[in-house]
Amino acid sequence: MTITREGGCLCGAVRFRAIGEPLRTLVCHCRFCQRMTGSAFFAQASYDIGAVEFTGAPMSQHAHRSEGSGRQVYVHFCPRCGTTVSLTFERWPQARGMSRGAFDEPDSLSITSHIWTESAQSGVVVPAGVDCFRGARATLDGTPVEPARHPEPVSARGAA
Repeated sequence: MTITREGGCLCGAVRFRAIGEPLRTLVCHCRFCQRMTGSAFFAQASYDIGAVEFTGAPMSQHAHRSEGSGRQVYVHFCPRCGTTVSLTFERWPQARGMSRGAFDEPDSLSITSHIWTESAQSGVVVPAGVDCFRGARATLDGTPVEPARHPEPVSARGAA
């Protein structure tokens, strides 16, 4: 049986259905994600682009050039309430990052890694046993970066 998770924006104008398990789940602590959310980080579940179906109002989009890769990151949000529903990426056109907080049951998605911990805000703690990266999970040429893991919770800034 295929797992299906549903969610939507704050006002309910945008709804979505994500089919199957995510490719990965993560928390991003980069300054872009902090500004985009107005918070300490952005938690996302990445799905294959075709695994997410949308209904309701068409989303608005904002394009932002990534400081790290120089490629575009597209923020998709509700035109009525402003909720960030998803991100798409010029660098990874096959992936869609869904806002974990926009899922009806966000705790059904476990976070397995934290990225860009070098720019984490003070007071943010990373739980034990998750992959931590000072920057991205891979270099610009696609080479995977070795994660740090900690047996106890640690400050996000010191996690990698």
